[in-house]
Amino acid sequence: MPTHYQAASDPNHFAQRFGIAFNPNGAIVRPGEQGLFVRRPRADGPTTGSVVRYQIAPGRWGLIPLFSKDGLDANTFEARGESAASERNFYQPWKRGHRCVVLADSLFQAGESDGTTVRVSRVDGQPLALAGLWNGWRSPSGECVESFALLTFALPGHPERRRTAILRDAWIDDWLQCPVEETAAYLRPYADDKLLRRALPADAAA
Repeated sequence: MPTHYQAASDPNHFAQRFGIAFNPNGAIVRPGEQGLFVRRPRADGPTTGSVVRYQIAPGRWGLIPLFSKDGLDANTFEARGESAASERNFYQPWKRGHRCVVLADSLFQAGESDGTTVRVSRVDGQPLALAGLWNGWRSPSGECVESFALLTFALPGHPERRRTAILRDAWIDDWLQCPVEETAAYLRPYADDKLLRRALPADAAA
């Protein structure tokens, strides 16, 4: 089962972490579907006269590279943290510092055994802050289509197994604001004792 997530449902999380007034719907989001991500405002976006530190943007989960012909590129839902800076699909948003955060109440991933799904959430009930990259692509019709990918890393000692990068609360602001050369420093394992991993039947999170 491909990774998917349940978006954060409490507006207080967006207000407290990012200073954004927003009413989320807590929807299940799967690869290829529309999700919401938090980023620094686009440099070419409209100005309002007030300083806005962060903004919420809607976008397709599955990053559309700048060179895409039709916006239907496959296998761009996840970006490998150790190689995204040099991969053709991801190096442009990486070098431009187009980082984002997806707040999720839970993350669903394939379990180690066939036919199982693992639901990942925080022990304290707070949302997961998933690290991502975003991009804006201009379609042949001139429409600007925004999209994002979630970053992953290999488990130490198990390079064949990958985990979605979850940011610690104290790292969220730094992740969005840090220089490009410091990006990889935040793609580290989240403390296992602060996460709740629950095995589910494969169709339980459908």
